[in-house]
Amino acid sequence: MPSNSSTLRIKKGCILLYRVFDVAEEINLAQVEKLLTSSPGLQERLRLTRNPRQAIVIRNPPVHVYLGETPILVGAREYVAETQAKIWDYGVVSIVFQIPIPEGSTWEQLLNQASAFELGNEVDVTARKRSEELTRAIADALQGPSEWAGLEDYTIYFLETLEGVSTGEELLSQADIPALILAETDQNLSKANRESIIENTYQYRDNDLIVIDWNSAIVWEPSGQRDIADVLEFAVTHLLEMRYYDDLIDRRLTVLYDSIEAQRQKRGRIPFWKLSHEASTRYIEFSEFIGRVENSLKVVGDFYLARIFRGAVRRYRVADWQSSISRKMEILAQVSELLQGEINTQRSFVLEMIIIGLIAFEVIYALMRVH
Repeated sequence: MPSNSSTLRIKKGCILLYRVFDVAEEINLAQVEKLLTSSPGLQERLRLTRNPRQAIVIRNPPVHVYLGETPILVGAREYVAETQAKIWDYGVVSIVFQIPIPEGSTWEQLLNQASAFELGNEVDVTARKRSEELTRAIADALQGPSEWAGLEDYTIYFLETLEGVSTGEELLSQADIPALILAETDQNLSKANRESIIENTYQYRDNDLIVIDWNSAIVWEPSGQRDIADVLEFAVTHLLEMRYYDDLIDRRLTVLYDSIEAQRQKRGRIPFWKLSHEASTRYIEFSEFIGRVENSLKVVGDFYLARIFRGAVRRYRVADWQSSISRKMEILAQVSELLQGEINTQRSFVLEMIIIGLIAFEVIYALMRVH
């Protein structure tokens, strides 16, 4: 366990609280820009840009919107957070609250501040309200709006200037990194738990450090550049989309099964063509989504940032969610094939009845002519 953390102080830094929402199937970013710039009232409250830094190459960069300041009540204390949002073309809106770390804070004070944010859902509620406000403003740019109740949350402890350490190795030895990552004031974390967190550590220079876990990350970046934070946010949006589609395909499969069972209980003719069309449509829809995600995994131009991105995707277990979706897509494909087989059977039966009817007609007609 790290010791001597009393000499470590944060001279400059902030806590970045991310809340990511799925609001539509797709978002027309060009129309978003037009909507947000055509209204004088919105222009006074919002500032937007789509100029990504050269280190990050995104196929269709998001619209970055400044939302001003937002009061957040956490327990008995109110924080005023600088608030920004990113609007992504694959239907995602990410809200980030930036809360400054008081200059001169000790690691223990930062840990207590982090623990406070883990209690209650004030941040979630406030972020959803800001997301809904923004979504209403860009409603005309949304294709297939959704009202999914889920969200993805993530926290980045962004440190710029530290006192008491000069290298990443010193920070690891002096600060209780796992405790902050987990926002745990309990000092009795197991050795295995600590090691599993510390193994996801990255460094570019001696005097920086990145530690990534599934729910939060520590980024010590003396330059103050937000490239790494942006890459982690980008990875979180993919995790959210995987979760959203996994839930969506579950619900669609349930509806499909219920429809089949309902038709069978009626003991009437089952409209297999409708069910087959539904299954085939969903299979195509999910296949297109997986294709978009796989293409977007090649977006980071900088080698080090690409390594960070791959590490984040691995730690967030995005591949597990993708595998889950792929398995369910295979089930959809199999259901579609089975339904198509039932359709073909019904068609064959109808054709056989027609042929038998024609033969019977010919026989009866011939007998009538004889007599």
